[in-house]
Amino acid sequence: MHEYQVATPVPLETAPPENAASGLDPAAASDASVLRELIARVEELLHRTRRLPAGASTGWAGTIRFGSVLLEPATQTVMRGGQPVRVTHTEFRLLLALIRRRGAIASRVELLREVWGAGAAVSRRAVDTHIARLRRKVEDDPANPRHILTALAWGYRFRP
Repeated sequence: MHEYQVATPVPLETAPPENAASGLDPAAASDASVLRELIARVEELLHRTRRLPAGASTGWAGTIRFGSVLLEPATQTVMRGGQPVRVTHTEFRLLLALIRRRGAIASRVELLREVWGAGAAVSRRAVDTHIARLRRKVEDDPANPRHILTALAWGYRFRP
């Protein structure tokens, strides 16, 4: 299994809160809408970056293997036992979100934000539903999973 790093956009110039508007036009600096627009643009940039296909936005290259499963992030391809497995874009992003954590527990809320986006009107139970589908597709025995594990009352974690 390879180690991967995830590219996240970071603003290059920052200013302390008391000087945050110093670079703006004085007439516009007092307008709260300018700050709201800046915040909206940064949030949109982060949202778009997280929602792009894994290979295009995350910088992941190579192949991820666990058990009899092979993942190709760049092409969003999943193979199990040498046979292609049909997964949705959401299921693929959910699986990558778990793998990225390298065994750390991910809460349902964290997974909702990362996979569906912060503003999505999706129930926490949607995570459970998608996890169950993923288990049926990638686990040898979905009733006794070896890779996509439940952390009771907390969320999920991935074990290679």
